[in-house]
Amino acid sequence: MGGVEVGLIFALRAGMKDGIYWPATLMAALAAALLALGVLEQYIAIWRNRNVEGISFLFCAIDALGDITSIIAVIFEPELKVVGLVAYSVEFVLWCGIFACGGYYKLLPFIKRKTEHMRSNGDTAPSHQITLQDLPSSTSVFRTPSSLHQRAPVAPSASE
Repeated sequence: MGGVEVGLIFALRAGMKDGIYWPATLMAALAAALLALGVLEQYIAIWRNRNVEGISFLFCAIDALGDITSIIAVIFEPELKVVGLVAYSVEFVLWCGIFACGGYYKLLPFIKRKTEHMRSNGDTAPSHQITLQDLPSSTSVFRTPSSLHQRAPVAPSASE
């Protein structure tokens, strides 16, 4: 594959010397299409399985950041290359769609489970603890004796 790439580079350079630029544009469009097909494979897996299990969102984020960097580099070139701008923008938008699917299949059910759990346990009632933070003592550096006591409910007075 490396030999094919070197051969194509020399062929494209020879064509550009003669004023023929369409092969280079074709190669850029082909590269963009293959990048998009690589991302579309993730959409197919999501659609088949109706979940985002097995998708590395870290990889997606790194690749999307690479697309943003490439878009910025293309914008600041002396001459704007529309093919490059479109190629990287399409891939970035596809990665954003993967993140949206992750939000739909992972984050939304998580939020629903948490709110249902809070409603079923009655966690919406106010707490009578006197603490600055409602964290377990193993995670709090500043544990004070006052955080261990609960405030007693105030009884109504006889005059009320």
